[in-house]
Amino acid sequence: MSKKSKTLSGGGTAANGLPAKAWTALERWRQSYIVWHTQRVAIRHLTSLSDRELQDIGLSRSQIAAAVGGLVDLQRGLVANGGF
Repeated sequence: MSKKSKTLSGGGTAANGLPAKAWTALERWRQSYIVWHTQRVAIRHLTSLSDRELQDIGLSRSQIAAAVGGLVDLQRGLVANGGF
């Protein structure tokens, strides 16, 4: 069995010697970073649109962050949890 084919389970260690809990924490951080980065790119893109273009998709400039965060219901025009 090669080192690459080992799997993490319980409190074991990975092929490179890091404990499974460290890999889990690292994976959670990586996933959080990907979500954060994707949201930042979306916000940057939406803020580059004109007010007219935002109006066409049912957003105002003040709703951009909430919409990217999933807090705006565009069908009903509602902001959940008070927005940002």
